[in-house]
Formats: sequence, structure tokens, C-alpha cells
Amino acid sequence: MAIAKISRPRQSGSTVRYLLAPVDHAGRQRETVSVVASTISREPDIAVKFLNQVAKLRPRLKRHLYHAAISVPQTNRELSQKDWAEIGRSWCAGMGIENYMIVLHDAHIHILGSRIRFDGTVASDKNDYRRSELLLRKIEAEFDLARTPSSHLVDRSRRFTHRRARSMKELHAVEKSGTSHKDFIRAAIDEAMAGVPDETRMRAALAEAGIDMTIDQTADGAPYVLFGFHGRQYGPRSLGQGYSLTNLVQKGLRLSGPQIATAQIPVPPWALDAPPETKQPQRSQNHDEAVRRLRGVGQTALEAIERYRIAKRAKNGPPGPDRYDAGPLPDDEPPEVT
Repeated sequence: MAIAKISRPRQSGSTVRYLLAPVDHAGRQRETVSVVASTISREPDIAVKFLNQVAKLRPRLKRHLYHAAISVPQTNRELSQKDWAEIGRSWCAGMGIENYMIVLHDAHIHILGSRIRFDGTVASDKNDYRRSELLLRKIEAEFDLARTPSSHLVDRSRRFTHRRARSMKELHAVEKSGTSHKDFIRAAIDEAMAGVPDETRMRAALAEAGIDMTIDQTADGAPYVLFGFHGRQYGPRSLGQGYSLTNLVQKGLRLSGPQIATAQIPVPPWALDAPPETKQPQRSQNHDEAVRRLRGVGQTALEAIERYRIAKRAKNGPPGPDRYDAGPLPDDEPPEVT
């Protein structure tokens, strides 16, 4: 069973410091902090400088960093550092990331990478959560891990019942008052759908609970639904895909407006498998200067990697097998910049 969480940090420095710190965000001591693979150096300062120089290849791209955490439960077989490195490399290759650092923390790894490649192209972030989940299913089979039930992004049958997980703000609201606005809205919708779910009766039932239902169409004709409560609008992004107009219709809601013709059309499979962008971007004005600096940073990174290898060999002098030591790990050579 493998699970990945993806975030997009703004700054590389704070993320690298967190990943290599001996304690976590709660101040708990980490048993293992090890860079098992890297194409941007194992030295924190050099890695940050490397990522900052890569960012100059596409200065108008605001969010180019990826931070992913991949974990497996302790019920799976014990993975070596080499296994974790291969899992991280497979994930990066599948997502189109070539500049990355993979850090092992106990029973999970963190991957910090850049979507920007050395040739100036950018790895697509379209459907990235879905593509990441499909990659993890392949990784589970390759490394003989327990299979994880697919989420609503992959398993279409789970979209009808999908509920968005509670945020920290919602958890605090539930702890304080016993419920949150989103929980209240979902419960009201479920109760209204339990009877004869036509649009008029559902509006009336939700109005009694103080919820206003708005059904409209976008400029391209796609129907959508929003639920107003206490001055705010809630849609499937905040409530869950089970509360989108299409899924409500699939569960039995009868519409009386012109949206009924398009609301019942499911998303075609080819729309979910859209290929990544193939357009070649234009070079920025400072592209050549950024590449020149990257070459210098790359040479410094190679020298730091060689020093690390020498120190590693000196530290692991006494012979003998050690089940917790995978031996000298091969560094991922930084790509040649041309």
C-alpha cells in the first residue's frame, strides 16, 4: 500500500531545511534522515542554489516546485534505502521531473523537485493527482506492496459517494461546536435526496435549512451547482465530487431547467487521459545566463558528491553485513546541460 501527498511550496530553502532537520514539525526526533538519491546535490546549500538557478529558466512560472511524501504502512515488507530510492526515481520519472532530491524519513520518503527541465520545458501538472495515483499502483506491483483501493480520481464508481476530507479549520469547528458548515450542508443535501429528488422539492427542502441552491451553466455550457450558506458558496470542490450536479443527477435528482440535457452526460474517459503538453515554450531573455550558472552549480555539486562518497567510505570502514545499511548508494548524476 503506497500513498502520496503532493504540495507546491513557494520557497526551496525552507523546504530543504525541513526535510533535512533532525526533528519534525512537532519537535519529535526523527530516527532516520538520509538523502537516498539526488540530482541536485546532497548538500542543502547547493541544492537550494541549484533549484533557484533552475527557476530562472522560466521566471514567469510562479509555482515550479513539487513536494511529495510517499509512505507505506508498517504491515508491508521492510524496504531498504535502495528500494526507497528506486520508488522515488520511478515516481519522478513518471511525473516528468528530472531535478529532484529524495529524503528518507523512517517509513516514508519526501521528494522535492522542480517541474522545470534543463531544456526549458516544464513538466505538466495537469491531472497530477490522478497521474500520481496511477503511478503508485504500478509501483505497488513492482515492489510487491499491498494494493491500495483507488480514490475517486481513478475509480469512477467512488465519485458518487466522494466527500472531501475535513481541513484543519473544519476539525477545530467540529471540536468546538460538534459540526461544521460543510458537514451541515452535506447532511441537508443527503436528507433532501432521500425523498423524491426533483429540483423544486430539493430547493424547498434546502431552503428550510437556510441553504440556497443555485444551478447555472458556464460560458461553454457546462452545468454546475452551488449551495449558499451564511454568505458563502459551496460547490463540489469544497464538499466533494459526490455533490457535483452530474453526480447528483446520476443519483436520481430530476432537473427542470435546460441543464438536464448536459448534466447527465458523464465525462468521457479520453478527457481524463489527456496527454501532457507538447508545446515547446519560448526561451526567456536570461536563459543562457541561467544555464551558465547551472553548469557552475552542477560542477560544485559533483565535487560535493565526491566528498560525500569519500566520507561515506571512511565512515563505513569495518566490514560485515548490516541489514540497515544499503552500502554506498549511487548518486544520480546531474544531467548534462547543453
